[in-house]
Amino acid sequence: MSVRTDLRAKLDSGQQIVAPGAYDPISARLVQSLGFDTIYTGGYMSGAHLAVTEPLMTMTEQLTVAEKVVKSVPLPVICDADAGYGEPVHAMHTVRSFEAAGVAGIHIEDQFFPKRASYHAGLEHVIPMDEFLQKIRYALKARTDPDFMIIGRTDAFTAVEGDMDEAIRRGNGLKDLGVDMVMPRGVREREDLDTFRKGVPGVPLLVIAGADDITVQEYQDLGYQCVIYATSPIIAAVDGYRRIYTSLRDTGHIGIKAPQVQAMRAEVEALISLPEYQQVEAETTEKDFQDRAHH
Repeated sequence: MSVRTDLRAKLDSGQQIVAPGAYDPISARLVQSLGFDTIYTGGYMSGAHLAVTEPLMTMTEQLTVAEKVVKSVPLPVICDADAGYGEPVHAMHTVRSFEAAGVAGIHIEDQFFPKRASYHAGLEHVIPMDEFLQKIRYALKARTDPDFMIIGRTDAFTAVEGDMDEAIRRGNGLKDLGVDMVMPRGVREREDLDTFRKGVPGVPLLVIAGADDITVQEYQDLGYQCVIYATSPIIAAVDGYRRIYTSLRDTGHIGIKAPQVQAMRAEVEALISLPEYQQVEAETTEKDFQDRAHH
């Protein structure tokens, strides 16, 4: 069973899908080691780790990040595909490119393209609904693997041109087209989450978590089957770097005692398969070297 087929089966069975974010192979390996079975690679985290904002990142750059994550773990990866990187023809190319890269599914949104950096400050702008649905219609036509998921994302709730009614209208439009999931970006409060769920019934919903004090179980109770963590990995990484390097700057020491450093290093080495490689060398090249030394 392929990772796409496995993810499709979970979605179809109603099982909740929890996808922690990962933007590089080591973070993906960590997610896997903790027992999670799905990974999310978002535009915010990819852009931030390249020290640019998502609207300045190209499809090629996001695809490169996704490919590295896909190759590093035997898990389905859901990826942010921006606004399809352009018009319907670009959305078709986007679907084909991410599908060929081994990604399990992508979400495409209704913001203008190129996206504006101001959307991070709550100044989203969305294209007319008919243009958006046309783009998604061609995206759906472009896939060759029926298990490759295409998720329709609407930013209308918080957009300058929108509100909850418009978000619900677009959510139902996406459902009618046959997307695999609907993703209402910016719908964060419990009451709003409940309103959207009731307004867009009969289709799996995906929600961005990690910025609000809502648990996975609470999201499930609210009717959101897929929960992704879009900013968590990059803010955790920056916080970790800051802690040790602030200590280094202020005290001349990273602030972690030697035994703990060794334990942490051993954890990293396990994630990058170093013990396995050392075992292979012990059975081959090192064994040959020792045999020659004894003769």
